[in-house]
Amino acid sequence: MLESVRSLTTLFDAPVQLPPAAFHLLIMGPDLFLAQSLPKAGSLTIGRDNADVRINDPLASRPHARLHISEGGLFEIEDVGSINGTKVRGVALAAGDRVAMLPGEAVTIGSTMLMVQETRVAARPRRVWPHTHFEARVEEECTSASETRTPFAIIRLAVEGNQPAAAVADTISPALRTSDMLALYGPSDYEIFLPATPPELGSAINNDLIGRLRAQSIVARTGLACHPRDGQTPEALVARSSERLRGKETPAPVEGVVIQDPRMRRVYGLAASAARGAISIIILGETGVGKDVMAQEIHRMSPRAKAPFVAINCAAVSEGLLESELFGHEKGAFTGATDAKAGLLETAPGGTVFLDEIGDMPPKLQATLLRVIQSKQVQRVGSVKTRPIDVRFIAATHRDLEGEIAAGRFRQDLYYRLNGITLNIPPLRERRSEILPLVRSFVAQFAREADRPAPDISPDAARLLESYPWRGNVREVRNVVERALLLCEGSEILPEHLPIESMAANSISFAAAVAPAPASAPAPATPFSVAGSPEDMARPTAPMGVVEEEKERILRVLAECAGNQTRAAKVLGIARSTLVARLDEYNSPRPRK
Repeated sequence: MLESVRSLTTLFDAPVQLPPAAFHLLIMGPDLFLAQSLPKAGSLTIGRDNADVRINDPLASRPHARLHISEGGLFEIEDVGSINGTKVRGVALAAGDRVAMLPGEAVTIGSTMLMVQETRVAARPRRVWPHTHFEARVEEECTSASETRTPFAIIRLAVEGNQPAAAVADTISPALRTSDMLALYGPSDYEIFLPATPPELGSAINNDLIGRLRAQSIVARTGLACHPRDGQTPEALVARSSERLRGKETPAPVEGVVIQDPRMRRVYGLAASAARGAISIIILGETGVGKDVMAQEIHRMSPRAKAPFVAINCAAVSEGLLESELFGHEKGAFTGATDAKAGLLETAPGGTVFLDEIGDMPPKLQATLLRVIQSKQVQRVGSVKTRPIDVRFIAATHRDLEGEIAAGRFRQDLYYRLNGITLNIPPLRERRSEILPLVRSFVAQFAREADRPAPDISPDAARLLESYPWRGNVREVRNVVERALLLCEGSEILPEHLPIESMAANSISFAAAVAPAPASAPAPATPFSVAGSPEDMARPTAPMGVVEEEKERILRVLAECAGNQTRAAKVLGIARSTLVARLDEYNSPRPRK
């Protein structure tokens, strides 16, 4: 209800009429989490002293703001002349400004966040969905977000003790909205999907549910990841939320980088040679192949190893913030710049700066970065003074930079400056000899973190892991292994501990390989081989019989669904884009594309 109208409001909208309801005000700070009931109508002063809503924040004025409440659930926030300002939806209000706000929208005063929320009455129990439903929902949202630019978030929630799932769901339900999804990741381990949720709202919901669990004496840990800030693929988001759940902002290194494939040996050999010099490096490869790991290895092997290694994801930060993060800013350079701040290029003297997803850097910043590389001088935002820097640049991207240059989206001169040497990491499907070593390495790592013996990999599970195409590459392996270890209570990881259903949905050929064979059928298919053409790289090849069975099944289901591709994809258990790709391969007419 509230979500549908929230997307229609802007800072200057008139108040939006909501159905009658009871509301409370959440007050969240670094060491504070309170909920205060709100009257049906009236005004409440907010400030440090002598206020209806008191916030112990050094950046708050004594009378700072006023919350106006009207009958029917209308809310407005007014800045009453504060010193450090009041922000609504990231926009600072001028003194005397009075603007509409909706439940769920954040108001920021210093380091304190205020949010109006509806006080819900008891409703039917919230459903706890299976993991496969959660995966499918996040994948769909990642696909649509690339076009709509709508942010969303996911939360990993680990509950200590043997708490029934129904009790956990009942406890945290008041913190969740109707559109939010609660799913079971593993025993006492949950995952939450938050659609249309910017980072500040995701953080508030995360704090709210932790507070509710704590009030019931339930000990829990959470990990929040936001799209696009923390990643733009399901694998990246799950990996980041898992890292934060374990209290590790960056992934622990793999037990020695797995280098068994001949192509990887050549790439890492070239990287070792390049590491000894000062030349700039571009690392190319699909999302999740380990470009960041290679960048860290280059730094470790270089003469700069004892100096800082700093990294920034160019695709996950807005243009204005990225400029400030890279180059720094002076006090007063923009709203909210209360102090001068050195940029990443200044904080890594003698070290390495890793620019991840350089292909997504805005054109304006490309020009600024080019000047910095050429002059070895950086100029902070809002300053006329330049400062010398001594850093080595390593850039990485999953994009075809030469194609981006041809399309006018990436500067050719910047490309030449960064491209002292190019290292191309092959996708995992092209180096299958490394799959099981990677799996065992991650098993050992996660078992050690959980303080338990590392289980073995059963032959059946090993066969499935080796035959899966791993479109999310090493990052997807990491996520699958972490969940398998959570589900495995014995001494061996079995097929039942793997997400077979979602893996099959991502690869029809894999689904055919894991399906029970007919009585007259020969032995199960051997792991797929991958040909060298780009088309073959996009899809593993399977024995001809399997391909023909797959084609027959797809065309039959499509006919049964009267040509409706969306319905047919749902029946087949695959993404619609996968179905469309298969139909193109078959040169089959598509009445509804």
